Amino acid sequence: MDVFKELPLKKQTYMEMLFQNCTEEVKYYMRVMEVGEDKTLIEAGEKCSNIYIILSGKVTGIEWPMHGKPYYFKDYGPGDFFGEIEYFAGLLNYRISVVTATKCSVLVVPTVYYMEWLRNDVEALYMRTKENMRRLISQTADARKSLFIDGRERLMMHLIRKYEQKQPVKKVLELKQSRDQLSEEIGFSVKTLNRNIKKLREIGLIDIQRGKIVVTEEGYLRMKEHIGNDIYGEI
Repeated sequence: MDVFKELPLKKQTYMEMLFQNCTEEVKYYMRVMEVGEDKTLIEAGEKCSNIYIILSGKVTGIEWPMHGKPYYFKDYGPGDFFGEIEYFAGLLNYRISVVTATKCSVLVVPTVYYMEWLRNDVEALYMRTKENMRRLISQTADARKSLFIDGRERLMMHLIRKYEQKQPVKKVLELKQSRDQLSEEIGFSVKTLNRNIKKLREIGLIDIQRGKIVVTEEGYLRMKEHIGNDIYGEI
């Protein structure tokens, strides 16, 4: 299908295999939607009426815990599905919110036609079940790891994610968010955030300009190496 031509080759091949026997209803009702940066694609609590598949760009998953503060927990990109797991689990509403981190191209398929197709296509159902199990296992492992990450590592992971989302042309990223917004996104207090910003600045991983955090390509690469090697002492 031409609709999948924007995907990386491996994911394009997967999608073509998945949709090769999809029903005429799915083909007729599915549509491609272009969504701008920083737009809400899915809002938690809304009726799970569509399956969304990211064709290009990046989005961020946001959890809304009992205390009402958002937790920005993971980025997703081309080939990722939303709304499918909820329906498999018998849930009527979306469990997480999804916000675009960049401009995105999204394939939208009405849930009723999508699930009707999967119920009658054993091979497609197997492919999606296998992928969803892999995704859930990965998310569970990530959640366990996050319990042992201190404030500095959590901040670095957030800055790495922001740099990779924007992929700045000049290799320098200036974060637009206020300290209050950043503390909410990362999940700890402004006081803890400021303390860790000071630490990263002192060891040359970030800079502060006009009160905003600035990440250079060198700082990004050093932070990525640190997180990738699981080093928890001084850098």
